[in-house]
Amino acid sequence: MITALEFLTRIKFSSAREWSPEGFSRSVLWFPLIGLLAGAILAGVNYLLVQLATPVFLRSILLLLGEFLILGVLMYDGFMDTCDGVFSARDRARMLEIMKDSHVGANGVLGAVLLLLTKFALYASLPAEILTLALVMAFLFTRSMMVFFIICYPYARNSGIGKMFKDYARSWYWLPGLVLTCLVAFYFGMVYLLAVGVGFVLLNGVAQFLKNQLGGLTGDTYGFLTEVGEAVFMLAVFGVGKVL
Repeated sequence: MITALEFLTRIKFSSAREWSPEGFSRSVLWFPLIGLLAGAILAGVNYLLVQLATPVFLRSILLLLGEFLILGVLMYDGFMDTCDGVFSARDRARMLEIMKDSHVGANGVLGAVLLLLTKFALYASLPAEILTLALVMAFLFTRSMMVFFIICYPYARNSGIGKMFKDYARSWYWLPGLVLTCLVAFYFGMVYLLAVGVGFVLLNGVAQFLKNQLGGLTGDTYGFLTEVGEAVFMLAVFGVGKVL
């Protein structure tokens, strides 16, 4: 659990910078719990800002800032690398090569700007009390889905951090996270449970697109799917809420 916490967030309990493949892969089981913790912290920040009567636009900016401070930019890095590679209109081998390049291209920058604007708009559009619960669910949902993608989709490279996840994680690791996600969503209400279903279908569609483009998923695409998943889930909450 500590390994998962230190890998997925900026919270540190040790000075470790390298982990064994077996230890690293065992941390995958705890990803959903770390997502739940991160979502709960941001939900608490949102609740506090609402109590302080913070203007909605400022509250949205502070939530994005809080995300960066708590989680860092690991998922955004993967998101931008994936944008650079997948939307480069090159062949599969060149896409994977571009994604390994440490430089950020125009596709990555534009994608990150659009992602941040989308998150900002969703944070500002959802009613405060709904956003508080949606933040908890969005981070739990996306980290549970990350485990699902690690286990259930092929890996596109022969090495890398994501390969360690894939090679050593147990085949059942994806189940507890999705069960927990559904239980928490059921407790929060039908809007969130339906949003989980909608998000699951849509995000698997995105994952299938990436698989077709790259021959599988990579560590970068896990970050891409996590960031897109947060936006998709929030959009699902917004849309389902309007229908119901």
